[in-house]
Amino acid sequence: MPFIHIKSLPYAQPKPMHAILPALCRDFSQALAIPLEHVHATWEYFQAGHFCKGDDAPLLQPDSPHSVLVDLLTPDFNDADTVVRMLSSIAHSLERHAAVPLNKIFIIHREAASGSVFDDGVIASW
Repeated sequence: MPFIHIKSLPYAQPKPMHAILPALCRDFSQALAIPLEHVHATWEYFQAGHFCKGDDAPLLQPDSPHSVLVDLLTPDFNDADTVVRMLSSIAHSLERHAAVPLNKIFIIHREAASGSVFDDGVIASW
């Protein structure tokens, strides 16, 4: 179930998402020993100028002091050490495959409780 949702300003030179996102899923799957078919990733762009930090609303990501924003959603049964491995895996994978500097990555982890997810036609329980 892990869902990795990434948002950023657009890049002047488009990134090869068709290669980056599968690599991110593979890295996460391997680091956490989760079957690859259960790992999901998306990357969306804010419209140019639609991400503001203080009074700075740049048009492109590399010209921006803004971070790439990552929202990680996982089941609520992971311990603190596992969550740290998840966060580290995503950060290092983004650095390696998307050339995002580690100091320009912001990741938040959220948990979904058993019974609060509808998946594969049923309410999921774990």
